[in-house]
Amino acid sequence: MKGRLLLLSCCLVFSAAQAASECPGFPALATSGEALLAQVRALPPVGIDRERQACAPATVIDFAYSGGVLCRFGSEVDAATSAVTRLADGGELVEYLYLFPYAPATHARLLALLAARFTPVDRAAWPIFLQAAKPGKETTALFTHGGFYISLGKPTEGDPAEWYSNVIFEKVDKPALGVRKVCREDRDG
Repeated sequence: MKGRLLLLSCCLVFSAAQAASECPGFPALATSGEALLAQVRALPPVGIDRERQACAPATVIDFAYSGGVLCRFGSEVDAATSAVTRLADGGELVEYLYLFPYAPATHARLLALLAARFTPVDRAAWPIFLQAAKPGKETTALFTHGGFYISLGKPTEGDPAEWYSNVIFEKVDKPALGVRKVCREDRDG
């Protein structure tokens, strides 16, 4: 009986460890869109969706959803969703992100993980696209490292969709081309 219990607990530990793989692209930053996408797809996602945005420059965003825990960010915080954004022409990586179920303690842990590894950016020096208020979301911290902005965001107080924190890694020379990208295909003049 003890042998069976030991075997069962070993299987459960292996299963839990397997389900909680390390999130790719942290703490070492990703450099290749294709390699990062392959690593994200190797996680146990429930589904993967692709979104194409044709407005210039055209981008492709691949989302991976878990239905639970997709991976562990910094071996500490469970991420539920990931997205990888590449330029449609050439596949250059321009952004990747992770979403986490929101809780004040989780958000504080994410802030500590980022602050321990990256250089903080004073709020007065934040790029314009991060200074503008967005309904339902707020950026709480910004860091830089290796040609990337690394931002930490959370829902605003009282937001009915108050469910996630996010960590977004975006190229400094190509900011706001991923989930922050605003496409207006039907522009006048």
